[in-house]
Amino acid sequence: MDLLIRNVNIFNGHGGSITRNTSVMVKDGIISWIGSETSRPKRHVHQEEIDGHGLTLIPGMIDCHEHFIGDGGPANMDHLFDDSPDIFTIKAIANCRRALLSGVTSARDVGSRFAINIALARSTAAGAILGPRIVAAGEWLQFPGCWPPQLTRRTETVEELLQAIQEQINLGAGLIKVGATGRTDEGEQLSTMGPVALEAAARSAHEAGLKIAAHCVGYEGSRDAVEAGVDSIEHGTYIDQETAVLMSQKGTFLVPTMSTWDWTLRFGKSIGLTQQKIQQAEENRESSRKSFNLALDAGVPIAAGTDAGGSGARHGFIAREIELMVEAGMSPSSALQAATTQAASLAGIEDLTGTIEVGKHADLVLIDGNPLDDPSALRHVWAVYKSGNRIY
Repeated sequence: MDLLIRNVNIFNGHGGSITRNTSVMVKDGIISWIGSETSRPKRHVHQEEIDGHGLTLIPGMIDCHEHFIGDGGPANMDHLFDDSPDIFTIKAIANCRRALLSGVTSARDVGSRFAINIALARSTAAGAILGPRIVAAGEWLQFPGCWPPQLTRRTETVEELLQAIQEQINLGAGLIKVGATGRTDEGEQLSTMGPVALEAAARSAHEAGLKIAAHCVGYEGSRDAVEAGVDSIEHGTYIDQETAVLMSQKGTFLVPTMSTWDWTLRFGKSIGLTQQKIQQAEENRESSRKSFNLALDAGVPIAAGTDAGGSGARHGFIAREIELMVEAGMSPSSALQAATTQAASLAGIEDLTGTIEVGKHADLVLIDGNPLDDPSALRHVWAVYKSGNRIY
């Protein structure tokens, strides 16, 4: 697709500012030129032309923590237990579309029953269904004591874990996801996988050229995962200063998924959640913000992720995740980079997308407003392009 966007304000993903009154040309889905109107090359015949006056052009956003088989909302966990593969697939197709229309042109799906996310990734890549570019983990792998076995692939030994990792690789997984922590019936956080298994998992993933993400909602498990060499801590609700410093030194990403507790606190009472669940969400909010600020102060790389479909969070609301990071102390430009440049690096697709520069895929979002002045402007999507093709 050939495209010209004229006189637009651009946040290119590098630095913390916007370049005003700039034009962008796209040829065959790739960004071919960026500059001022006065120096613009001759316009191609049949090229779509957009007047971007008053709009902001940003890189297509990247959600680094999605579960497309789930809808989110109050009944989400019940459906994740009970639905059939066919129902999961139908939901996943619809949720891919919702995410893309919100400006999410790429995503990591970090765990799906029946490894549906791998088939989903192939289908979106082939253009068979409308959705983001997906890096899929296949099944979420765990030891006993993490999440209910109905939601994950449960293994009992290191040997079984490594076999399960190889199965995901053989299916075509683009990353590996493990559960490093769980909780007792009394709510106590604990490390369920331990350093030996985590080190073996990380080594196996890295030898296959894949990154590995670890579900972590406990101090000990988070530290174990970082020391083992995982590439990202997912949620990171309980991280101490020592672990944050270690993450910075090793380049371990944090994907804070603040939307998980935000949805509960915003809608919990209206949908009839118990006071205990609402109180737990309040505690998670405080712990999450504390861990987030420790990571921020330590210089930990941070990538945006909503946990849509894996919690109450719904698909299509990455703007809210960015708002939450800003509310917790991140600058608007850094929060937007967490959903573009940084997210592309974590997903391993930085050569394709994540910034607006010549040679990258034209994954672009036009915003009505300036998200660096007001992050809520990201809710006002004017147009979405994936590889130069206009989606919305």
